[in-house]
Amino acid sequence: MSTLRRLLRLRFWLLTATVVATIAALATFAGIQATVAEVRARTAPAVLEVVAAQDALVKADNAVVTSFATGQVELIGPGERHQSELVIARQSLTQVAEHNAAGTEGSRALQVVEGLLADYANFVEQADAHYRQDDGRMLGTADLWYASRLMHQPENGILGRLGALAELQHTALRDQLSGGWLAVAVVPLWLLPALALLGLLGYAQFRLRRKFRRRWNFWLLGATGLLAGMIVTTSFAFGSASDARDAGGSVDTAVASWREGTAAGAAQGRPKLVELLRAHCGQDCGGVVAELAAGVPDGGAAPPASTGDPADDGGRIDDQLDSADVPAFAEYLIAGFGLVIAGLVVAGFHYRIEEYRFRS
Repeated sequence: MSTLRRLLRLRFWLLTATVVATIAALATFAGIQATVAEVRARTAPAVLEVVAAQDALVKADNAVVTSFATGQVELIGPGERHQSELVIARQSLTQVAEHNAAGTEGSRALQVVEGLLADYANFVEQADAHYRQDDGRMLGTADLWYASRLMHQPENGILGRLGALAELQHTALRDQLSGGWLAVAVVPLWLLPALALLGLLGYAQFRLRRKFRRRWNFWLLGATGLLAGMIVTTSFAFGSASDARDAGGSVDTAVASWREGTAAGAAQGRPKLVELLRAHCGQDCGGVVAELAAGVPDGGAAPPASTGDPADDGGRIDDQLDSADVPAFAEYLIAGFGLVIAGLVVAGFHYRIEEYRFRS
């Protein structure tokens, strides 16, 4: 094979490797950034909003039980706290519908929860209306128990279904943070083509030095330096992925804390509801009072609620995800590296190829 053909073939493989390495780096960088943006804009908020809705509903239910237990219901109805927490819960569920990352299954679960929440609100309104009547306190207390049962039933209650919905959203978050463009297997996708190009540039230096007795081809040296810049720039995306996983860990911690708080808060209204049933329902309620009393912690006092605050935790996680974002101009930088590397490769071979063409 003639020297001219060897030079042309080596230049061709260098240019091909440059194109492949640049495309792989761009695809990897863009894929990781798109996934991190999806986590920040949809998936993480969906998880947090579901748990925030649970927190608000527990507070709303406790507020209405307190209103009935203290007799304030005769003056102010279920109470402003109850109404405001219901509004917060509905707003959170609206956000979940917008950010839903669990697909059709998540949408169906959300529709069921919204239907149950409407029934719960109706029971509370009926309890309020009956309790204001002189002979309607037993009916009002029964309606309140129906509302509480609809809220707290282990699997089919509102809180239980919201827990299942939160797990669906949480599973989608875990899948995004451990699969797709954030999977470990993505690393070779861009690193191997870059290393292959690096090896070809080293081989080209070796061949040209042997053939033309020149120690260095400075055009190819420049291409090697820019390739190092491309590798470093692309690696920033993996730092972003690591930051997103850290934020996912913060979501796990916050959700665990809020669930403890929800369970503790859900128990706080139970003793008051038991006393209401005993006072106004008595033996007419059958085994309802005994069933409800069995769930009251020893001593009749509820465990202390968790100190986790959904608003504070959500803001902290948002900050973590914002810091995981890499500026969009990095993609243009990677593309620019690829173009300049290709230009330097062409320039590095141009003089020798033209020399042999002239001789031919």
